[in-house]
Amino acid sequence: MSPERLSEILTKINGLSVAVVGDYCLDEYLTIDPAKDEPSLETGLTAYQVVKREISPGAAGTIAKNLAYLGAGHVYAVGYIGDDGRGLELSRGLKRLGVDCGYLLTSGERITPAYVKPWIMTDNTVREMNRLDVKNWTETPPSLEAAVLETINRLSASLDAVIILDHITEHNHGVITDNVRGKICALGRNSGLLMYADSRGRIEEFRDVIIKGNQYEIVKSVKGENADAEDMRVIEECCGAIRERNNKPLVVTLGERGALIASEEGAALVPAFKVDGQVDVCGAGDAFTAHFVSALAAGAGFSEAAELGNLAAAICIKQLGSTGIITPELLREGLCLF
Repeated sequence: MSPERLSEILTKINGLSVAVVGDYCLDEYLTIDPAKDEPSLETGLTAYQVVKREISPGAAGTIAKNLAYLGAGHVYAVGYIGDDGRGLELSRGLKRLGVDCGYLLTSGERITPAYVKPWIMTDNTVREMNRLDVKNWTETPPSLEAAVLETINRLSASLDAVIILDHITEHNHGVITDNVRGKICALGRNSGLLMYADSRGRIEEFRDVIIKGNQYEIVKSVKGENADAEDMRVIEECCGAIRERNNKPLVVTLGERGALIASEEGAALVPAFKVDGQVDVCGAGDAFTAHFVSALAAGAGFSEAAELGNLAAAICIKQLGSTGIITPELLREGLCLF
């Protein structure tokens, strides 16, 4: 992609309206300084001392954040959060970025999911520790399902694209329940709207929308846990099986190898940008999604959109301890550097 073409696409992205429908979570990064450890008077166990806390919109919020930094004209957050402190922090963070949270419902029946990521300081570096996950362990109430569906109906006529992130793996515990997915698939079937779905656990249940998954999710959805998700022949075979039941393009992210686009024209591999040194892959898939869909909505072809998605992912993974901030300026620099 030439710098001139990139500028042309970025200009068109400025006029887009995109809804991100799915599971909004809060990412919390805690930096621990072991030099400040102290024993708990109550238990005698070591009390780790947090010297820095950073928060960021996570899951669907990461995609919305990427769209905002990219410069998409109007970004709608569609889903729900809990009536709690984390929900307040999450919505404040999105609003500061210019994301429209008027369709992000607040419910006293749910908690705001969170991923708490402790990092411990060691010499001149930091090392990631075990993550702490906070999530809902009951099914989404029907009243919330109905409210989300009403929102999707109300917004659909004014959108250029819809990105769906089915992030919560527990069945019907998140925003994308069976009922919500059914409505999304019907909208994809009966409208000309650009719709793109990414699901960690149920990608095979989506129909009539563009499907995105990493190689492991795609292979697992067709062949189960034990299949070889590194073998390109297996991946391409699984792409064919998914394409047979979903007559829409399929996008497979392949890490260092790039992205595979499977459509009616066949399969095309779009190579990744080479990245050296230490990397943090957290957020790379969401960065790819935001930039890929934005480019498509701005008139780019699939391979060209995947190239922009790969560039965004390469910039993202160089930002350690975060899900990445990618601006048009960084995209222009990255096009020259990688």
